Amino acid sequence: MPVTGSQAALAGFRAEVREWLASELAGEWAGVRGSGGPGREHEAFPERLAWQQHLAAAGWTCLGWPVEHGGRGASIAEQVVFHEEYARANAPRSVAHLGEELLGPTLIAFGTPEQQRRFLPEIKAVRELWCQGYSEPGAGSDLANVSTSARLVDGQWSVTGQKVWTSLAHVADWCFVIARTESG
Repeated sequence: MPVTGSQAALAGFRAEVREWLASELAGEWAGVRGSGGPGREHEAFPERLAWQQHLAAAGWTCLGWPVEHGGRGASIAEQVVFHEEYARANAPRSVAHLGEELLGPTLIAFGTPEQQRRFLPEIKAVRELWCQGYSEPGAGSDLANVSTSARLVDGQWSVTGQKVWTSLAHVADWCFVIARTESG
């Protein structure tokens, strides 16, 4: 079967990612390889943060975000290739994935232009880190049973409730929270 143009382009992208990671995860960055995996989120945190900022400076964060919001506009196939090569290179676990993969796309889809201007560049550059406030005592991660509430008071949201198991909250600058805005 002949190789199509899109297959050739994807192979070229794979080679670019593989070569960049092989080059960059050597020397000063060699020590971060494999760090921060599941259950080890605290491991080498300052070094992983610096690595993530290095990725951002080289244009390797927010791959799937639209170009107009600072991303690369990468296709799903390109994103899969990047993550396959990232895993193959034994690169460190991201410290910014909650902002990049959860909040950023939400702001792109539903945020106001002011929110997008304020938060997206900081997420992309890994200058501000986010955690998520989903789980609650008595509800766990069952979002249907969330009892934290939020109501608008004088143009500001007043949040009442408790969140638990908030991974990396101790290093986050911001937290995005699931809350009920209506009773019932």
